[in-house]
Amino acid sequence: MNKILTVSELTATVRSEMEQTFPDIWVEGEVASLKIPPSGHCYFILKDKSAQIKTILFRSYGRVRFVPKDGEFVLIRGHLTVYEVRGEYQLIVDYIEPKGVGALMAAFEALKERLRVEGLFDEKYKKPIPVFPKKIALLTSPTGAVLQDFLRILSERETPVTTLIYPVLVQGESSAGEIVSAIETVNQFDPEMAVDLIVLARGGGSLLDIWSFNEERVARAIFKSNIPIITAIGHETDTTISDFVSDFRAATPSVAAEKIAREIENQIERFHRLKETLEIRMEEKISKMQSKLALAMRLLISPQKQVALQKQKANTLAERLLILGKDMIVSRMRTAAILAGQLNLLSPLNILSRGYSIAQKIPSGTIIRDISDVALEERIDVKLHHGKLLCVVKGKEGMNECLISKSPITVLRCATESSPSPPV
Repeated sequence: MNKILTVSELTATVRSEMEQTFPDIWVEGEVASLKIPPSGHCYFILKDKSAQIKTILFRSYGRVRFVPKDGEFVLIRGHLTVYEVRGEYQLIVDYIEPKGVGALMAAFEALKERLRVEGLFDEKYKKPIPVFPKKIALLTSPTGAVLQDFLRILSERETPVTTLIYPVLVQGESSAGEIVSAIETVNQFDPEMAVDLIVLARGGGSLLDIWSFNEERVARAIFKSNIPIITAIGHETDTTISDFVSDFRAATPSVAAEKIAREIENQIERFHRLKETLEIRMEEKISKMQSKLALAMRLLISPQKQVALQKQKANTLAERLLILGKDMIVSRMRTAAILAGQLNLLSPLNILSRGYSIAQKIPSGTIIRDISDVALEERIDVKLHHGKLLCVVKGKEGMNECLISKSPITVLRCATESSPSPPV
């Protein structure tokens, strides 16, 4: 007789066999009756046209990033087990992705490589993001939380920037066309409406949700844009083809708003620092100029006063020159008198005034210093203090007597040095 099993034993046996037989399987189907209780686990039915199976996606399973939605077709990798309390078998999810994700990823990598080879990702084509944009065009869904979060951050930071909202679909078949059209339209704005920066943003979602930003026409529209473009698509870990082509990738729309606000605040702060420095230097410059001006004002006088001042200086100099001239004349006269006195003492005329005379030969005027300079009967001049005598030598010293004629008529007789002089 076969062994009789309890319900628990039978269920445990089925569970063991099932887990050993289906430890790693792939299953596809449609999500239905999705429930997410406070525990954070996901409970739903995976079904097709003929059957269904209860499925559990535990919150603690780290490799799962995609959260399904009702009506969504998914591909699941997992294992089978039995919930013994209810005797139900169920599928435990190890990995889940939207159906067709594998093909999408292959297309993603193929397009990424092709555009990379073409150079659309090269840094040399990246346009610089303006540090102080005056006007921004935000391309996003008008109904999503992205718009409100973006505007809130700019408002809270009191950023002086104008944001133009350009509503576009960011998901669905027509979304890529709307995004391309929006980028082209913004680039064609007239000068009054022209913007400095475009922000292309949407919130998080599955690969299918954000697939519009992986389409080639969107990537090429971003590359051709004359206006710098920031992409802020999905969550921090999401990366699209648009992110590789754009001029700057922000991890999230909020990060994009923070970057713009921060750059503007930095520029405003820099402006205030430069303004303060300029004011200080201008004050210093003005102070120096005021000092120079004050000095110049003290020195500056009217032309009439200048003439009067120069005339006064001229009169003063004239008076000083006159006094100096008189003093110089007196000094020179005094010096001349002294020199004249000294010269008079040495003058032969002064010697003559004391009774001496000067004998000179005729006609040469040579002074006779020795008796050998003249001959007897030679005519000579004898110069006295007053007048002169014209004489004839009748004798020389050493003779008994000599006759000196004052004129051819008048004759003087001279005795020897030892004899007394006879009267004339």
